[in-house]
Amino acid sequence: MAQPEHTAVLYHTEGAVAFITLNRPERYNAFNDDLLTGLNAGLDQAAADDHIRVIIISGAGPGFSAGADLGLFAGVTPEQGRDYIKTHYRPLMKKICDLPKLVIGAIHGTAAGVGCALALACDLRIMAESASFRYAFINIGLGPDGGAGWFLARAVGYSRAMEIACSGDKIPASQCLEWGLTNRIAPDEEIMDRAQVWANALAEKAPIAVGITKAGLQYSLEHSLEAAIGHEADLQVRAFASDDLKEGVQAFLGKRKALFQGR
Repeated sequence: MAQPEHTAVLYHTEGAVAFITLNRPERYNAFNDDLLTGLNAGLDQAAADDHIRVIIISGAGPGFSAGADLGLFAGVTPEQGRDYIKTHYRPLMKKICDLPKLVIGAIHGTAAGVGCALALACDLRIMAESASFRYAFINIGLGPDGGAGWFLARAVGYSRAMEIACSGDKIPASQCLEWGLTNRIAPDEEIMDRAQVWANALAEKAPIAVGITKAGLQYSLEHSLEAAIGHEADLQVRAFASDDLKEGVQAFLGKRKALFQGR
């Protein structure tokens, strides 16, 4: 698979898994225009590749992401800062949420600021034992942005989200696991291997079913039970019509492993 021409983000594939790596280690993978462009390009490439079923987002160097590159905002007006968030961060986070493929965040070192938003935008997370989250916005006089507050409140609830966002303290991986900010923890030296094993297992599931599961759960965050059940029924139409459903039923009855083709 060709590498998108954005050196701030690296892209490669292994089997059904795409690896998107933030690659500004000298700046702790802080967000700038090149990194955002590369992230979007990598996600678009993975979305368009029918062979890819799971995406892993990670960071090169000592940490996942330090958040925004504050140098970008030197000399900008408040309105320009607002517009940048709306035109750059919002489309990226929405793209991850809308993507009908699973996205795993593999977090080592520190995820801070909008780096936390990126990590929490992922469907699933695995953290290295020494990794941490830090909602550092408050420490420099900002509130959460880029979806960081939205994702946090939904992950841990309002009161705990306020504690995290208003303290600006580092949250170690063990605490993240207890609070539901990560699904799994791995030894530092095994983080990417463990992420890949997890991704490979998930890639064996029916792609259509994965896509409608993600869409249904995303919808349920914003709608009533009645509306969510109706939406699930509408989504299920595609599964009912799929060859994967036939394969799944036949495999179950035949007591064998299903081989899903995504159609």
